[in-house]
Amino acid sequence: MTGSERDLVDKFAYVLASDSSPWGPVRFTREFDYRRGRTDVVALDDSGEVIAVEAKLTRWRDALQQAYRNRCFAHSSYVLLPKPVALRAIRYAIDFEARGVGVCYFEGDELSIVLHAVRAEPLQPWLCQVAEEWITGEMRDSKSS
Repeated sequence: MTGSERDLVDKFAYVLASDSSPWGPVRFTREFDYRRGRTDVVALDDSGEVIAVEAKLTRWRDALQQAYRNRCFAHSSYVLLPKPVALRAIRYAIDFEARGVGVCYFEGDELSIVLHAVRAEPLQPWLCQVAEEWITGEMRDSKSS
Protein backbone atom coordinates (compact mmCIF):
# COMPACT_ATOMS: atom_id res chain seq x y z
CA MET A 1 0.00 0.00 0.00
CA THR A 2 1.10 3.58 -0.63
CA GLY A 3 2.88 5.19 2.32
CA SER A 4 0.92 8.43 2.52
CA GLU A 5 -1.81 10.34 0.77
CA ARG A 6 0.85 12.68 -0.58
CA ASP A 7 2.70 9.70 -2.10
CA LEU A 8 -0.53 8.62 -3.78
CA VAL A 9 -1.10 12.13 -5.18
CA ASP A 10 2.55 12.37 -6.29
CA LYS A 11 2.20 9.10 -8.20
CA PHE A 12 -1.04 10.32 -9.77
CA ALA A 13 0.60 13.61 -10.79
CA TYR A 14 3.43 11.66 -12.40
CA VAL A 15 0.90 9.73 -14.52
CA LEU A 16 -0.90 12.95 -15.51
CA ALA A 17 2.41 14.46 -16.60
CA SER A 18 3.27 11.41 -18.71
CA ASP A 19 1.85 10.08 -21.95
CA SER A 20 -0.11 7.41 -20.06
CA SER A 21 -2.88 9.57 -18.61
CA PRO A 22 -6.31 8.00 -19.23
CA TRP A 23 -7.56 11.49 -20.15
CA GLY A 24 -4.82 12.13 -22.70
CA PRO A 25 -2.67 15.24 -22.41
CA VAL A 26 -3.80 17.41 -19.51
CA ARG A 27 -2.72 20.48 -17.63
CA PHE A 28 -3.12 20.06 -13.89
CA THR A 29 -2.39 21.44 -10.49
CA ARG A 30 -2.79 20.34 -6.91
CA GLU A 31 -4.77 21.76 -4.05
CA PHE A 32 -7.52 23.76 -5.71
CA ASP A 33 -8.94 25.64 -2.75
CA TYR A 34 -12.49 26.88 -3.01
CA ARG A 35 -15.16 27.74 -0.46
CA ARG A 36 -16.50 24.22 -0.01
CA GLY A 37 -13.15 22.48 0.27
CA ARG A 38 -9.74 21.78 -1.18
CA THR A 39 -9.47 19.35 -4.08
CA ASP A 40 -6.30 17.23 -4.24
CA VAL A 41 -5.86 17.44 -8.03
CA VAL A 42 -7.66 19.35 -10.77
CA ALA A 43 -6.89 18.81 -14.43
CA LEU A 44 -7.93 20.40 -17.68
CA ASP A 45 -8.06 18.11 -20.71
CA ASP A 46 -7.58 19.07 -24.36
CA SER A 47 -11.31 19.57 -24.83
CA GLY A 48 -11.43 22.13 -22.00
CA GLU A 49 -13.13 19.89 -19.46
CA VAL A 50 -12.19 20.01 -15.78
CA ILE A 51 -11.49 16.75 -13.96
CA ALA A 52 -11.34 16.70 -10.15
CA VAL A 53 -9.67 13.97 -8.08
CA GLU A 54 -9.87 13.31 -4.34
CA ALA A 55 -7.26 10.97 -2.87
CA LYS A 56 -7.67 9.05 0.36
CA LEU A 57 -5.79 6.13 1.88
CA THR A 58 -8.68 4.60 3.82
CA ARG A 59 -11.73 6.89 4.20
CA TRP A 60 -13.39 6.25 0.85
CA ARG A 61 -16.78 7.51 2.06
CA ASP A 62 -15.22 10.89 2.86
CA ALA A 63 -13.56 10.90 -0.57
CA LEU A 64 -16.91 10.10 -2.21
CA GLN A 65 -18.59 13.05 -0.49
CA GLN A 66 -15.74 15.40 -1.43
CA ALA A 67 -15.71 14.17 -5.03
CA TYR A 68 -19.47 14.64 -5.25
CA ARG A 69 -19.08 18.19 -3.94
CA ASN A 70 -16.42 18.83 -6.60
CA ARG A 71 -19.03 18.29 -9.30
CA CYS A 72 -20.10 21.87 -8.66
CA PHE A 73 -17.07 22.98 -10.72
CA ALA A 74 -15.84 19.83 -12.52
CA HIS A 75 -17.15 18.05 -15.60
CA SER A 76 -16.11 14.75 -14.00
CA SER A 77 -14.95 13.80 -10.54
CA TYR A 78 -13.03 10.79 -9.23
CA VAL A 79 -11.75 9.27 -6.03
CA LEU A 80 -8.23 7.85 -6.03
CA LEU A 81 -7.66 5.07 -3.52
CA PRO A 82 -5.12 2.34 -2.86
CA LYS A 83 -6.20 -0.82 -4.69
CA PRO A 84 -7.48 -2.80 -1.66
CA VAL A 85 -9.58 0.17 -0.51
CA ALA A 86 -10.88 0.81 -4.04
CA LEU A 87 -11.96 -2.82 -4.40
CA ARG A 88 -13.76 -2.59 -1.06
CA ALA A 89 -15.40 0.73 -2.01
CA ILE A 90 -16.55 -0.51 -5.41
CA ARG A 91 -18.82 -2.97 -3.64
CA TYR A 92 -20.91 0.17 -3.10
CA ALA A 93 -20.81 1.15 -6.77
CA ILE A 94 -24.45 2.20 -6.60
CA ASP A 95 -23.46 5.05 -4.25
CA PHE A 96 -20.75 6.23 -6.65
CA GLU A 97 -23.03 5.89 -9.67
CA ALA A 98 -25.83 7.82 -7.94
CA ARG A 99 -23.42 10.71 -7.43
CA GLY A 100 -21.73 10.38 -10.83
CA VAL A 101 -18.32 9.85 -9.22
CA GLY A 102 -15.65 7.54 -10.63
CA VAL A 103 -13.12 5.33 -8.83
CA CYS A 104 -9.48 4.73 -9.72
CA TYR A 105 -6.45 3.03 -8.20
CA PHE A 106 -2.93 1.99 -9.09
CA GLU A 107 -2.04 -1.47 -10.32
CA GLY A 108 1.72 -1.22 -9.91
CA ASP A 109 2.57 1.98 -11.78
CA GLU A 110 -0.50 1.86 -14.03
CA LEU A 111 -3.60 3.87 -13.19
CA SER A 112 -6.77 1.78 -13.44
CA ILE A 113 -10.22 3.31 -13.63
CA VAL A 114 -12.57 0.75 -12.16
CA LEU A 115 -15.62 3.00 -12.45
CA HIS A 116 -15.83 5.92 -14.87
CA ALA A 117 -17.33 9.18 -13.67
CA VAL A 118 -20.46 10.49 -15.31
CA ARG A 119 -19.58 13.50 -17.44
CA ALA A 120 -21.88 16.44 -16.69
CA GLU A 121 -21.91 20.20 -16.98
CA PRO A 122 -20.67 21.79 -13.74
CA LEU A 123 -23.44 23.09 -11.50
CA GLN A 124 -21.58 26.38 -11.07
CA PRO A 125 -20.00 27.37 -14.39
CA TRP A 126 -18.38 30.44 -12.84
CA LEU A 127 -16.51 28.20 -10.39
CA CYS A 128 -15.46 25.95 -13.26
CA GLN A 129 -13.93 29.05 -14.87
CA VAL A 130 -12.07 29.81 -11.64
CA ALA A 131 -10.73 26.23 -11.61
CA GLU A 132 -9.60 26.55 -15.24
CA GLU A 133 -7.79 29.80 -14.40
CA TRP A 134 -6.18 28.13 -11.39
CA ILE A 135 -4.97 25.23 -13.54
CA THR A 136 -3.59 27.45 -16.30
CA GLY A 137 -1.95 29.76 -13.80
CA GLU A 138 -3.86 32.86 -14.86
CA MET A 139 -5.36 33.35 -11.42
CA ARG A 140 -2.10 32.71 -9.57
CA ASP A 141 -0.20 35.02 -11.95
CA SER A 142 -2.66 37.85 -11.37
CA LYS A 143 -2.43 37.39 -7.58
CA SER A 144 1.35 37.63 -7.64
CA SER A 145 1.46 40.88 -9.63
